Formats: sequence, structure tokens, C-alpha cells
Amino acid sequence: MIGLAFCFNPLLIAQANAENGNNESQKQSVTFANPAAQQFRIHGLSRFTGEQKDVLRQWLKEGVKATRQTLGDYPRRLELYVYPKPSDQPVPWAHTRRDAQESIHFYVDTRFALHDFISDWTIYHELAHLAIPYVGEQYAWFSEGFASYMQYQIMEADKLLSEPVKQLYHNKIAPHLSRFNIRESAASIATKLMEKRNFPAAYWGGSWYFVMADQQLQNQHNMRLTELIALYQQAGREQDKNIQEVVKSLDALINDSLFSDLLYRFEHGPAQELYPSQFN
Repeated sequence: MIGLAFCFNPLLIAQANAENGNNESQKQSVTFANPAAQQFRIHGLSRFTGEQKDVLRQWLKEGVKATRQTLGDYPRRLELYVYPKPSDQPVPWAHTRRDAQESIHFYVDTRFALHDFISDWTIYHELAHLAIPYVGEQYAWFSEGFASYMQYQIMEADKLLSEPVKQLYHNKIAPHLSRFNIRESAASIATKLMEKRNFPAAYWGGSWYFVMADQQLQNQHNMRLTELIALYQQAGREQDKNIQEVVKSLDALINDSLFSDLLYRFEHGPAQELYPSQFN
């Protein structure tokens, strides 16, 4: 594990498909409903013992609840898959599949306690992915930046962080600032980092788009990005098919061109004019 879950790696997804197989005897699904009558379903519990099932059910239920409290109700049922995988952390790997039936796949080590699962960032990162549509591999930096930014927004709201959220962002982004201190565009830099499999630099470099968007929203519209995404989930999430439609929908909700303008700057402007050289 390199610090963030993978969502755009075809080789890893192919490996996951091979591991998952099509053995119906191993599948077991449980459906929960949240207060807004939206549902999520857990697959794969038959692979675990009774006590392990209880821990996984509670973890997933709490993760979905915390995420929805921050990002709003999702417009479709969440399909969550669990697989056993011994490791030195509760969730060594997870990925989001963007097919007709979007789903999240978690590889878990049930030797860890419920508290360890709830305190782990992975579920919040993966659930955040599904708050916006798949925008293509060209914009993986955007999708991963969004999920990386939102994982800590969700955890902060649920009082799961041990230090200030701003400091956490600085800790994650600071090691990669030098890569963006050049004239090349931020989108181009992040895309090349993805191609080189330097995922932390690409993900956290991409998260700066959302740091800036959130700051501008607060300053210009007295609104948080999490609030806007909660509105977006019911007003564009199911219709939008590409990044242009996503930013256009977000802009329409605030009657502004904030997201489109910022995307243009990330794609066409020099990165060094967007990123600080260091954090104070």
C-alpha cells in the first residue's frame, strides 16, 4: 500500500477480478437502508466468521453514515464488496469499479478491531469517489484529488482526526510541492506522475484544485465544498458524463464560473502560479 487506494489501474483491477472469481457459493449480500431510504448492499460476507461479519457490517454502516452526513445522500444504492487479505493494516487495498453497476471493493484484515477500521481513511476515500461521476483516465488526477481531499473532510466532520485537518493537508501535499513549482500545467504534471505510478504526488497534487475551490467557495459564496457536493448529488450526479459537464453543473449551482475557471487554470496555466513553494 502506498498511502492511497487505487482506482484507475487496469492491471490491479484485472487481478482483483481474478481473485474474486464467479463462485456464487462464496457470495452473501446484506442490504441496509439509511434514514433517507437510500440503500447500500454488502457482498462477500460468507467468506468471514460470525464475529468478523459483525465487525465488517458495523464498519461499513458507520462509513456510509459518516460519508452521507458530509457529502449527502447518494442517488443510487452503494454496492460494497469485502474480501479477506492478511496484512499489517485493516484495509491494505481497495478500489472503485466504474462499470454499469458502480461498486467498491475492499480487501480487509479482520484481525484488526472495529476502531481500527473506522479510523482508517480508505472507506471515506473510496465512498467519496462515487459522489462524482467517472471522468476518464485523462482526469484521474481530478478524481483522485477529489477523493483525497474529501476523505479528511468526512473524517473531520465525524471527529476521527487526531490533528487539525489543515495540517493534515499540508503534511500530505508539502512533500510534492517542488514537482509543481514549474511552468508546466498542473494537470500535465499530475498526469505524468500518474503514468510514472507516483500516486501520492499525483493524488495530493490534484487535491490542491479542491483546496482552492473550497477556499473560493467560502470567500465568494459563504459555502463549503461539502455542502455543494451534497446538492450536486441530487442535481447532476446521475446525468453528467464527463468533466466538462461536472464543472458546468457545479458552476450552475452557485451561478458562477468558479469550477470551470479553476479547471482552465489547472489545464493551461503554469503550476507554479497555483501552488505555494512551501507552507508556513
